[in-house]
Amino acid sequence: MGLTVKCYPKGQLGENTYLITDEATGIKAIVDPGYFGEEIASDIGDKNTLKYVLLTHCHFDHFSCAEKYLEEYKDAVLVASDAERFLLGKALGQEYAYYGAAGLKCPEPGIYAADNEKLMLGETELEFIYTPGHTEGGMCILGDEKLFSGDTLFRLSVGNTSFETGNWNQLVKSINERLYVLDEDITVFPGHGDATTIGYEKRANPFV
Repeated sequence: MGLTVKCYPKGQLGENTYLITDEATGIKAIVDPGYFGEEIASDIGDKNTLKYVLLTHCHFDHFSCAEKYLEEYKDAVLVASDAERFLLGKALGQEYAYYGAAGLKCPEPGIYAADNEKLMLGETELEFIYTPGHTEGGMCILGDEKLFSGDTLFRLSVGNTSFETGNWNQLVKSINERLYVLDEDITVFPGHGDATTIGYEKRANPFV
């Protein structure tokens, strides 16, 4: 038993929203709620099975549908990085008006996850790994040899560090010291684009 993963690459900026399910219990979570649609609702099924809405970092394309999930699934809890409180507390400015996101703010998380903290999704253990760089409080989520890397690590690329609280040196350090030390067979599910593995990125990623 382990986790099943479904990807919906339909966020406003091509963001990947993931539905993960603990096979043993059917308990589910959403990773990076940038998209909500009928197919996700159908795949979730029983509303009582969605336990968590997990946020890798606080950029609008990753949290824009968080409130919708919390409204539709009353038992679901939003989980975000304890180190991301600065961006979590901000409403988006007019520079996001082009995307229709001006004034948008992430809902208040019910759980602030600390580095290396673990959370059970049914019978599957999820571990939160701080990976600052794309944002100061960015985190990856590891469970069942699957890593949800947000905008820290992509297939043959890495996250942009030109946004508020971004830091290139931190990003490189996070990837080298927190992600590249993981098992090379771990599948990486990024916030944008196709899945990859830790081993492939260690060998082929030109940015790190």
